[in-house]
This record gives sequence, structure tokens and C-alpha cells, in this order.
Amino acid sequence: MAGDMPLQPGKRIRKRDSLLLMGTIKAAGDYVRDTQPIRIRNLSSTGLMADSKMEYDLGACVEIGLKGIGLVEGEIVWVREGRMGITFRETIDPHRARRPVVAGSDENLLKVVDLGRIRRPGLRID
Repeated sequence: MAGDMPLQPGKRIRKRDSLLLMGTIKAAGDYVRDTQPIRIRNLSSTGLMADSKMEYDLGACVEIGLKGIGLVEGEIVWVREGRMGITFRETIDPHRARRPVVAGSDENLLKVVDLGRIRRPGLRID
């Protein structure tokens, strides 16, 4: 292809968005340790780079909790000075992690209010 530069070693093919999001991490299948917070520095459809106070081994399978997406399975592919790179098992839409989480509609609440009489379940009114 004319005008295309050859891919240089160490260069990423997929674009990564630089951002600062909070997420969670947990070793897959680890039911003893609690989920830990991580600070996501960049995110793409195939992986992320994050800061973590907890250290994970290279090759460890992890579950990442991302706002707007949910749990994503991945593998630690590099670890360096409190940061790590994680490759996802399946691709995600990274733009969903940036969207604000919106609570459900108030439609059900309005139906209850329209009844005119609200009472706590189990409360007897004579």
C-alpha cells in the first residue's frame, strides 16, 4: 500500500484512549481475597493499563469490573512499578465505560404514588 508506513516493533495496532477511570480487580476464582480498586489509565477494546496497590503475577487470570460494562475476564500481560497491562479474553466497547450510569426510570415509582395510599409491607392499617 502506497504511503503506509510499516508497523514498528512495540507499536500498538489498536487505538487506546487515555483516561482516568476507577474499576475493580480480583484474581479469577479467588474467593478468599476481596475485590481491589484499580485506577485505569488507558482502555481499548482488547485491554487496559491500570495502577494497583495489589501485585499480581504475570499470566494471572483476573476479573475486571468496569462501570457501564460489568465484569470482564482478562490476563495480566505485564507488570511494572505498580502498573499492569491486562488483555481481555473478549473484546469490549470502551466507550461504554465512559458513559454515565443512569438509574432506571421512575415509571414504577409513579405507579405506586398514583395508588394514593402507600404503606410499608407487613404494616397493618385498620
